[in-house]
Amino acid sequence: MNGRVTYFELPSSDIDATQRFWGSLFGWTFQEGNFPGYSMIHGPEPMGGSPHDDTSRHPRIYFAVDDIEIAVTRVRDLGGTAGDPVTIPSGAYAHCTDAQGVEFGLSQEAGH
Repeated sequence: MNGRVTYFELPSSDIDATQRFWGSLFGWTFQEGNFPGYSMIHGPEPMGGSPHDDTSRHPRIYFAVDDIEIAVTRVRDLGGTAGDPVTIPSGAYAHCTDAQGVEFGLSQEAGH
């Protein structure tokens, strides 16, 4: 396991309002992502994204893992929940919750 914070998401039910607020607050810029309905956030470290039409009210943090399959199994063994890993060009990710229902994500870089 790794645990380094690698990415974050700011859910948005109104992407224009999200861009205005966070862009004005921190000077971040938003650009259309690799697929419709998703914007990449440029400026912060680590880099982030914003899923459009997402009614969640809490940012999501993604933690690096060396092996997404092993990490998902470990989350489930510890009493949390984990979605099946999704493969994307930069690697793979899985949405999870801990045993108390706190949302987080796991990510594995491509090539690992």
